[in-house]
Amino acid sequence: MKLGIDVGGTNTDAVLIGSNGKLLSWNKQLTSKDIISGIEHAARKVISEAGIAPNEIEGVFVGTTHVQNALYHPVQLSKTALIRIMKKPTLLKPGLFWPEHLKKYIGNVFHITSFYEDLTKTPDPGDMDRLYEHIQQDNIESICIVGVNSPLIDTEERYLRDDLKTQFPEIPITMSHELGVMGFVERENAALLNAVFSKVIRQAMMDLTELFKKLSLQCPCWLTQNDGSLLELQDAIEYPIFTIGSGATNSFRGASIISGLQDCIVVDFGGSTIEIGKIRNGQPELTVGSTSFLNIDVNMRVPKIYSLPYGGGSLISLDNEEIQIKATIASDLEHQGISWGGDSWTVTDSFFKVALDSVSNEKLSLGGLMKLSYEDCQKVVKKVTQEIKEKITRLELNSEGLPVVLVGGGSTLIVNRLFGKYKRVIHPSGHHISNAIGACYAPLSAQTDKVFWLKNQTIEEIIELEKERLFQQLILKGAKVESIKVASIEEFPFDYFKGEVLRIRIKALGELQI
Repeated sequence: MKLGIDVGGTNTDAVLIGSNGKLLSWNKQLTSKDIISGIEHAARKVISEAGIAPNEIEGVFVGTTHVQNALYHPVQLSKTALIRIMKKPTLLKPGLFWPEHLKKYIGNVFHITSFYEDLTKTPDPGDMDRLYEHIQQDNIESICIVGVNSPLIDTEERYLRDDLKTQFPEIPITMSHELGVMGFVERENAALLNAVFSKVIRQAMMDLTELFKKLSLQCPCWLTQNDGSLLELQDAIEYPIFTIGSGATNSFRGASIISGLQDCIVVDFGGSTIEIGKIRNGQPELTVGSTSFLNIDVNMRVPKIYSLPYGGGSLISLDNEEIQIKATIASDLEHQGISWGGDSWTVTDSFFKVALDSVSNEKLSLGGLMKLSYEDCQKVVKKVTQEIKEKITRLELNSEGLPVVLVGGGSTLIVNRLFGKYKRVIHPSGHHISNAIGACYAPLSAQTDKVFWLKNQTIEEIIELEKERLFQQLILKGAKVESIKVASIEEFPFDYFKGEVLRIRIKALGELQI
């Protein structure tokens, strides 16, 4: 049996799925500020309703927006020292174009002279002593190491990491070559974000481990990561940035599973946001090249998502007869929304007003909707549906005709509103818990993204060696041998290096042996 948990900005969902793939029970709770109590309530409910013993559960799969939320609402961020390894110091300031609420966590920048041309040498002892002193005096909580040449040779970053660990064993250290390859600024941004977030998920994972002990769950636990695959808890603590896009990937994968479609476009209509993405061959489509978080460019692969900054719980106001969609009250919608007897006009209220005849819910107090203007509500409905259609159209380039799967708690609002009878729109059973279902079916993954000098080996020989290494990694992680396959192989040649240089990116997937 699998216990799937997804912690969203509004709700925490839990599902229990049997070995035959049957949904045994599900529960939905409002996401708590500490995230842990919400998980506990939801998990207890599904275990109780299924009537099973906790020791019958063989794996727990968790998706969370915990790190993503820290982008917008900084909590427990780490003061980070940036160490650059290069021949000469650069005047390029770190955190360029970062929002101020995140940039302030970047501490001093230190320069260590590169020694990659002669790896028998080591950094100047005087430079290292000054670095130790600054880290102590500045109360540094996290360290980020970025070597200019690390995509080709990671020895410098590893040497510095090992040296600093002997001096500061408790301080987390991020090495840029483990997060990105080419593109110095994007790679540094990714490494810096990871270092700044080093405390965000650490405490949450420790609390999660304690909670599972409390619930008598003795099985392994995994987190889902950006590309939709599984991440062990220790890896999540070391690489929190890998979990920043996991919420949407869970939902998209869940949509594919409950609809039975291997290729589709997914619209996830939540309380705070609406996210639109694509599933290809049963896997979430990922971005090609660099992406950005809050306009911070990073060279990481994340789900290709178009996100609308509002959802069913977002507030509506009129500004010079223009509809404005503002902050969300998703977690308090059933207390403050007009449809429930409150005073707050929301996106959900607007849809209910326009389709009043089809609304039937004993919890609702629809009398308040009479004071809303039908025309104004119609404007809201038109704005939301048009923007969803525009994003779908962008995703459909070169792949017209894909069916659209609607999931999320607010998806019932847009059924029969997006397209006419000539467009296939599916609203599957279980749409409201697709994110937790998707978490249960995330595969294991292993990948390589390196730059190779083609001196004594051919491209084919390098690829075969890397494939074998990835397959062994997956077996050690617990993948079924017969399920392991190569998901993608990409080659990127460079014309501006002496000799033949090639960047190779390979990804392999395997089903977890549970």
